Amino acid sequence: MVSVAVLQSLNDREMTAPQTLRDVLSIIRFAFACPSRCIVVSGDQRPRVTLLLLERLHNHTRGPNQLAVDETQKFVLQQVQSTE
Repeated sequence: MVSVAVLQSLNDREMTAPQTLRDVLSIIRFAFACPSRCIVVSGDQRPRVTLLLLERLHNHTRGPNQLAVDETQKFVLQQVQSTE
């Protein structure tokens, strides 16, 4: 749901502004920090929309920002795999 809120609230330019991007990635990491305990709705534990958002951010960033997006994607996937 976090990623849905981000997509509904910010356009691409806003999402990829350096400070906003850091905030968005931090929120995503926080949301997936403990998916089995912190995410109540089981459908929200699957990061379909989050992975789409991260792909979109990856395609609209470069350099260190793109690396931060990629690291966040790896984190989300690791967290989800640990609950399966």
